[in-house]
Amino acid sequence: MASGRNNAARKYEDQVPAQREVQPKRHLQVAAAPVKKKKHRRKPAVMQGVYPCIFLVAITAAFILFCQMQLTQLTAEASEQSDLLSELQSENVSLTTKQMNSMNMDEVEQYATDTLGMIKLDNSQIEYVELTNPDLVTVADDSMTLRGLWSALAARFSALVEYIR
Repeated sequence: MASGRNNAARKYEDQVPAQREVQPKRHLQVAAAPVKKKKHRRKPAVMQGVYPCIFLVAITAAFILFCQMQLTQLTAEASEQSDLLSELQSENVSLTTKQMNSMNMDEVEQYATDTLGMIKLDNSQIEYVELTNPDLVTVADDSMTLRGLWSALAARFSALVEYIR
């Protein structure tokens, strides 16, 4: 039976010789040991982004520190100016009070006598005037009419207009 199988296979090979391809023989050679090259280690993408971030954080920290320094200086200056304002306001109150007190009658009298050369009147220099006729009060005419009132009002208005011009 073994010979029958062999024959069938040979017959098949004889019938289909065109389909069978001839494969070239491969020659195997021993490859040389690979030369190890120094690999340049690539920085991971995460490490490449870290340095700019650290630089940005450092710049931001320096800017914040600078702003805080300026804020401290300006606060100190504002405090000094506020203290100076309080001092000047108290000095103003003091000087205003002194000025008000300097206007008393003793100082006025002393200024008048010393600086202006004025002297106080004696009783012999004072004269009293007495009026012999008592004060008179005249009542307006009751017979004044509406027409007279309008003419007086118009005359006063005309005088005002002339004065303004």
